[in-house]
Amino acid sequence: MSAIVELDAHGRIYIPASIRRRLKYRKYRVITDGETLILEPIKPAIEKYYGIAGKPKYTSPEEIDEAIKNEAEKILRKDIC
Repeated sequence: MSAIVELDAHGRIYIPASIRRRLKYRKYRVITDGETLILEPIKPAIEKYYGIAGKPKYTSPEEIDEAIKNEAEKILRKDIC
């Protein structure tokens, strides 16, 4: 089933009742892939843990590498002193 929908002035999307009735879940993760929008259901067993850890501190491999380097330097400095 498909439908044509649009964003309102507040960025909300109205999902027609005929589609909502067929959906099992109430929460969805929004994923974008280029110009494509994907709604991935968050199953109840996972839902209570979703977002519990907060936002990731590092978002790129380069940031992770830099953090590892900095922590390793701190540890090595303690061993030398």
